[in-house]
Amino acid sequence: MVNPAQGAAQTRAKDAYLWQVIRKFSQYLPDLRQKNEGGTVVLRFAIARDGRLMDASIVQSSGVIALDRGLLEALKAASPYPPLPAEIPGAMVVFTQPIAARR
Repeated sequence: MVNPAQGAAQTRAKDAYLWQVIRKFSQYLPDLRQKNEGGTVVLRFAIARDGRLMDASIVQSSGVIALDRGLLEALKAASPYPPLPAEIPGAMVVFTQPIAARR
């Protein structure tokens, strides 16, 4: 049984960490303005306690292969990420996150 306060603290820590990952990842995104590509890709990725990207895959395609590939490559290029905070238990954390890319 998990203490509700502890569970809420873990959720807040995971949300804050995910935003750190997205901010770093966004620096590596491909330029879509010239290609007129856009859509939403759902990425699944696992990050180890030390910030290494352990696994990354596409859960749901945007329907644009170049966009899917570009976002997956950006996720990999941005690694390593910051180490996991102490509030997040375990050896790694797995996120499933939709990433919307606008045209």
